[in-house]
Amino acid sequence: MLWRELVAGLRAMRRRDLAWIALGGGGLLAYAIADIVVALHAAAEGLRNDQVLWMLGLPIALVVLGCLAGNAISRLCLSRAFAPFLKALPLASAERRRMAGAGIFALGLPLTLVTAMSVGFACSVIGKPLAPAWGLGAAILFASGFGAAALWRLRQPRRLLDEAGGEAAPRGRPLLRRLDRARPRWLASWAWKLPGGHMRPSWKLAAACLLLATAAILGASASLAGRTAGPAAVAGLMGGILVFMLSLRCQPLGSPVLRTAPIGFTRVWLRLVQLPLQLSLAFFLLPAGAALAAEPAAWSVPAASGLWLLVLNGAYAVFGAYFLNAPFVAMLSFASALAYASYETFEYGRTVLIGLVALVFFLCHRTRQRYRNG
Repeated sequence: MLWRELVAGLRAMRRRDLAWIALGGGGLLAYAIADIVVALHAAAEGLRNDQVLWMLGLPIALVVLGCLAGNAISRLCLSRAFAPFLKALPLASAERRRMAGAGIFALGLPLTLVTAMSVGFACSVIGKPLAPAWGLGAAILFASGFGAAALWRLRQPRRLLDEAGGEAAPRGRPLLRRLDRARPRWLASWAWKLPGGHMRPSWKLAAACLLLATAAILGASASLAGRTAGPAAVAGLMGGILVFMLSLRCQPLGSPVLRTAPIGFTRVWLRLVQLPLQLSLAFFLLPAGAALAAEPAAWSVPAASGLWLLVLNGAYAVFGAYFLNAPFVAMLSFASALAYASYETFEYGRTVLIGLVALVFFLCHRTRQRYRNG
């Protein structure tokens, strides 16, 4: 199913777009690899002698990366195995898990090989002894994290069949009713698959709220203790954009129901952005207030952070709308674009940001065309 979706998506694209992706993406990838090789050569001696990096930092990073990849890919495969149109087939839950497991293995194997080749290549570039052995160890660590996350996902109690049929009764409290009644109504609940705005309590939601609250409190405490606005402003900016990224879902933009309705793209897109933007600004207010209280004379620091928060939220809203069915890919692409633009800014100046702005406008144009033409 995943392979057919990929092939259908490629066939639906124009040859000009495919050529731009292949040539432009290939050129950027080759440039990035060459830049990484130059940086590794420059820091080769320090990297070879950093025992903490090789004994602790790299293994932990590989396991965490494997867990994140395993969680994302297992969710992708389980969503296909428990797809609504498969409910009519005589497939038991165990059979669906087996199908998802086969897909997870098929996608996880090339990722593990890429990880092993990348680490082994990096070790050979910096002159680290036993580079193939380090590549093999990296593959084992990555596969361990990947497999642990995938098995944990596969053994969870699955309620996707009931949710796919829409037969489950609304659970949780209707916390989003008042916030989600603007026209078109219930759009955020539709994006999050929440019946009638009922929030579903879960350990993920509690953990995310606890982590974000801890970051806000630490940033505010650092600013108040040091009488400087910087830490709280940075915490508010980073936490605000993270809240926006985690709460934005744009799947309704791909629905034929909305595309055939007399509703424009801009109105629907702004309606989807409305609730995540409110949550982002609500989180930002606490650290910003602490920054202003810690250093009232530096009011421009929280003001600039708020302005940058709006700019980054708007940019990510475009990425989220373009990758409407893959929020994880949207987050990864947005973070990669920001990191690459920031890195090139140090080398070529702020004119590099023009390319990032052009990319955002291009993605917005392509998303609008897809909404209009399908």
